[in-house]
Amino acid sequence: MKHLCEFMSEGWAATAAALWFASASVRLKKPNKIRYGLESGLDDPKAILAMVYKQSRWSAWAAIAAGLAAIFAIADGLVPGTQ
Repeated sequence: MKHLCEFMSEGWAATAAALWFASASVRLKKPNKIRYGLESGLDDPKAILAMVYKQSRWSAWAAIAAGLAAIFAIADGLVPGTQ
């Protein structure tokens, strides 16, 4: 049981890291339109809101994965060790 909790904790932590990376890459996919709009003052609110929505969606899943990693890490600490 302890090994399962440890495995699940590490797996969810790796998943959270991958999701946060995906969240950061959302900003880099289409920088031309959004960056041009922000620098020139002629911003396209629809494009900016779509980017924020996509990024926040990935960030939310990453936070859920990090929470599951923390729960399994706590469970790993509470389960008595094997000899």
